Amino acid sequence: MNMFQDDVVSSATSSPASSLYSPSPHGHVHGSWVQELSQDQQSVRLVGLLYQCAAEVAAGAIDRANFYLEQITQLASLDAPHTLQRLAAVFADALARKLLNLVPGLSRALLSTANSAEAHLIPAARRHLFDMLPFMKLAYLTTNHAILEAMEGEKFVHVVDLSGPAANPVQWIALFHAFRARRGGPPHLRITAVHDSKEFLANMAAVLIKEAEAFDIPFQFTAVEARLDELDTDALRHNLRVRSGEALAISVVAQLHRLLAADDANRRHCLTPLQIIARSSPNSFGELLERELNTRLQLSPDASSALSSLSPQSPVLAAHQRPVAKLGSFLSAVKALSPKIMVVTEPEANHNAATFQERFDEALNYYASLFDCLERASSSSSAAAAAAERARVERLVIGEEIRGVVAREGAERKERHERLPQWARRMQGAGMEPVGLSYGAMMEARKLLQSCGWGGYEVTHDPRGEAFFFCWHRKPLYFVSAWRPAACRQSS
Repeated sequence: MNMFQDDVVSSATSSPASSLYSPSPHGHVHGSWVQELSQDQQSVRLVGLLYQCAAEVAAGAIDRANFYLEQITQLASLDAPHTLQRLAAVFADALARKLLNLVPGLSRALLSTANSAEAHLIPAARRHLFDMLPFMKLAYLTTNHAILEAMEGEKFVHVVDLSGPAANPVQWIALFHAFRARRGGPPHLRITAVHDSKEFLANMAAVLIKEAEAFDIPFQFTAVEARLDELDTDALRHNLRVRSGEALAISVVAQLHRLLAADDANRRHCLTPLQIIARSSPNSFGELLERELNTRLQLSPDASSALSSLSPQSPVLAAHQRPVAKLGSFLSAVKALSPKIMVVTEPEANHNAATFQERFDEALNYYASLFDCLERASSSSSAAAAAAERARVERLVIGEEIRGVVAREGAERKERHERLPQWARRMQGAGMEPVGLSYGAMMEARKLLQSCGWGGYEVTHDPRGEAFFFCWHRKPLYFVSAWRPAACRQSS
């Protein structure tokens, strides 16, 4: 059951005068009203409070936003028994951080220690997420199937894994199985993995080399210690160790959207809308602070409405060279490598909208579904450890994504998820063409869901029949699509 059913949301948003949805700042004695509400009433109220708080944050109404945060925290907590309460606690934290980030020094002083204290728990939380939900397993299976089909008859194969934090050696162990079983035997296989953790890369190398020896597969592993957005696109062939004579496949799971954030980093020397607008001298420090808070909230460096009216010859921009888009240059560099296939998995969500309010609304509904998935997974196990694992995933993995969407702006806002049609336009604009995913891959994915007893999940085709959606109760949460350079069409 989806915690954000349409009737709950609509009943909250269609009656703003309702005492459940729009509490007056002076209408209740602090905290006394919580005990008066049933669980259903608390849920409806939480939804309304979250939307209202986000609206006040977007408007720069600090006092009003603070009032709603106080209301939310009386109803929600990270260890609450109900899913919506935990989700609301994570979003309240993200909204509070967005306000705090307006004073960068204060934000860094207060949050850096708290963030680093649990950093060592994140790898384990990612493993729990992999075990609890089927999305990454489906992505790996579908990617491998597409690679296997593209590499039919190839004797020398090079696979580049650009998935970074989403990478997992189990994906490539499964590919070993598939290559070993193919007619004609396995190819000479080389895997290059890009990751910013030397320890992860060393462990991955050890695991894969051992498995390749067991399968008697000629194998070589190359480690590239870097993040995807750090790769020099002008030297991509060298950085990824691409060689002639090898058929190239590229896999990137839930990482390509981060290059959209890198585009903002390229603009760090350009004037921001805040610098353009806030020119007049304030009469007081309070007026300056209020103006800066309101402007920062409503105009992020990547929201280019203020800049769009300026021509390339504008004196504001004349002193700075217009930046080259990181994603565009990366895709152009990928095309130049002539891969036989590039398989992309991304969240099916629009978390890169122009306005904060749009991103918040989309994120609240999207992550409500993910929290539903986690709740179902943990409730299906009687072990108390399952609830503890779920809590770590919600707080450290999904919670960090939510903070990335809601709390951050500019180059620090890494979670810029976009839907399949937007990615298709980007890929085709870079000279790539879609490679249809096969019916066999669809059947294998559905078989995986059935064999593991994952009820409520399904795999569907996109309307054009070229990509897959991974859905929870018919709501697409991830997509996987395959691409190749348009110049590399294969004759049938």
